[in-house]
Amino acid sequence: MKEKKQNSILELFKPYVPKAVTFSILDGKGSLPSERSEATIMFIDIKDFTHIAGRLDPEEAIDILNRTFQPIIDIIYKYEGSINKFLGDGLMIVFGKPYSHENNPERAVRASLEMMESIERNGEMEIDNKKMKLKASIGINTGLCISGEIGSPTRKEFTVIGDTVNLASRLQVNTLPGEIMIGERTYQKIKKKFIFELPCKLKIKGKKDLVTAYKLKGIKK
Repeated sequence: MKEKKQNSILELFKPYVPKAVTFSILDGKGSLPSERSEATIMFIDIKDFTHIAGRLDPEEAIDILNRTFQPIIDIIYKYEGSINKFLGDGLMIVFGKPYSHENNPERAVRASLEMMESIERNGEMEIDNKKMKLKASIGINTGLCISGEIGSPTRKEFTVIGDTVNLASRLQVNTLPGEIMIGERTYQKIKKKFIFELPCKLKIKGKKDLVTAYKLKGIKK
């Protein structure tokens, strides 16, 4: 009976919080430990969706986002990533917290390629009798992060912070629609398995020196 009740609680909370958080609650732990460890962070953003949504009914805009995100979320779970935040028309995804694998960077990159393919397949719409296609940009970065619960006893959030996270976000912002930009540390861990354009130097807000980044093209045969 107890196990059945726990499974019901897991199903109830699954769409809202990482599984590790739910298990921690069921085990009677007050919080998840704060720690510093390596993770791969991904940011994905549906480009210009705010502008597109302004031309749609609210219900239609939300429906388009849900239809776009559903297969993307399935891909994230397939590669055992964790959705850290919904950012309106984007997502922050973590590979390595709360579940870690030796090939987190590779999992993230493979997921990013499948996510782009999904948007290409499912991102068509018609507005004012004109056909449009959604496009996304993705930034991926690997490095040390601080993970833990942030907030108060009445409202907490399990999150990941640090320079690694900030750079992943900046890479996404500096990426054109339909492109995936990879940070240097991620690149060094996966370069033998994937195809990239020549490295580029980016001026990143908050960074004194130019940052080396790589545009992902595909998987090596």
